[in-house]
Amino acid sequence: MCCTSGWPIPVERERVPLIEEAISRDVIPLRVLPWLAPDAGAPEEVAGILALRDNGHCVFFEAGRPGCSIHDVKPSACVHFPYVCLIDQRGVRVNLSHYCPTAVSMLFEHRGPIEIVEGPNPLQNADALEGLDARDALPPARSEQQLMSFDEFSEWERFRVSTARVEEWNDNDLALFEQARAAVPQPWSWQPVPDTISSAWWSGVAPVWHRFDDVCTRYAAAKIFGSWSAYLGEGLDAVTKTAAMAAAVLRIESARQSMLYGRALDRELMSEAIRQSDLLLVHYADPSLLAISSTGRLPG
Repeated sequence: MCCTSGWPIPVERERVPLIEEAISRDVIPLRVLPWLAPDAGAPEEVAGILALRDNGHCVFFEAGRPGCSIHDVKPSACVHFPYVCLIDQRGVRVNLSHYCPTAVSMLFEHRGPIEIVEGPNPLQNADALEGLDARDALPPARSEQQLMSFDEFSEWERFRVSTARVEEWNDNDLALFEQARAAVPQPWSWQPVPDTISSAWWSGVAPVWHRFDDVCTRYAAAKIFGSWSAYLGEGLDAVTKTAAMAAAVLRIESARQSMLYGRALDRELMSEAIRQSDLLLVHYADPSLLAISSTGRLPG
């Protein structure tokens, strides 16, 4: 999905000669030249962004072969998708963007308890792992007056993951959704809520919402685990409120899908609602603004 979403994908300067070599060696039939587009606002270590074809696909996607033509030397942003990593003094927490269809399918197909488990490093080169680096940060705040220990933080996280839930429609959903929209920095934006969204929920979603209890529970747990809001916002309170915001976004997007396709929520529509929710929350919204807006305050 990241290859076909039309995203501006940055290319590190150190990757440019490797990509050029791959082009020369494999005789990739590029449809867009040059393959590297300039980006005036890029940091020093970034040479530019990957060029796009007319259909919005990356220039290297399906360029003479199925999938990515530079898979072995692709930019760091491509390597990390769909991983969302939190790195702190406890180690590395690896979460997933459910904009990825494979990640969504795992919410439906997993069996067994919801728990935090040890896993392999998502990248072959552990030193290349990127994410929110909070190794120099103090542990999150338990309250305005008190910090937790990291062991207490891990215990709290385990408990909240095991008890996470996404409830039904809440009177505060529209306000929470607007807070998420407000966290999207310009020039990006997210579509507003249709006036009939409440009716769409009660007619097309509410009668079947219970069928997706397990899926919603796993999604809710993912919004607690490895949450950047613990460090970008006001500690545990920010994690809880950001998770509540994610639940509201999921309910709104579920109702939107039901309304768009004129039928009751089913697996296909629920999958797309989850994908759209994480497209907003993980890829469009600024995580710092999400953490701040979860407290009910936004700069400006």
